Amino acid sequence: MEEELIKIWQSSSNQERIKFEKSRLMLNLQTSLDEIHKKIQYRDLREYIAIGIVIPVFAYYAYSVPNLLSKVASFLIIGYALFVALKLRNAKKCKPSAFTETYLEYLHKSKEYLLHQKQLLDSVIYWYILPGIILTMLFALGLGVTDRLKPILKVAIANVVIAISIYYLNKQAVRKELVPRLSKIDELIRLMENPS
Repeated sequence: MEEELIKIWQSSSNQERIKFEKSRLMLNLQTSLDEIHKKIQYRDLREYIAIGIVIPVFAYYAYSVPNLLSKVASFLIIGYALFVALKLRNAKKCKPSAFTETYLEYLHKSKEYLLHQKQLLDSVIYWYILPGIILTMLFALGLGVTDRLKPILKVAIANVVIAISIYYLNKQAVRKELVPRLSKIDELIRLMENPS
């Protein structure tokens, strides 16, 4: 059976081979895009759950902690959590729907969406990591851990370790998940725009 398929493949014209190659690429890409959409959805869900925990906890701290610096940091952390939720929601807005006019249009919208996700992950240090470190350090300083050097160093070291982990996990996601899919989309767009 496999030999017969190979003979049919070899005897077919270049145009038929290109059509077959296109359809194979389209199926592979669609599976790949469905997979990345699920991963992004899962990531966003994790973030929304974390935000759902952070907001009430720091609202309680803003109410119960007597130190003014910790109160202010608590309100800022709540604002930061809302900012992260808004940033993730805005990134999801450009997700392509399955009901586009043409497949080529769907590919262009998918590329735009993945480029937006790539930019989001590439800039994670500025909108996610640094504000998180600064605000948690302000909160810790307000709790009076400045009286002792050990607790503040522990908080700082934990912040740095978490920040480095988040940064490298995001860079790895860009390199392993987004860049290969973007190149597949580019290849398919090129094949569809130049069928010869």
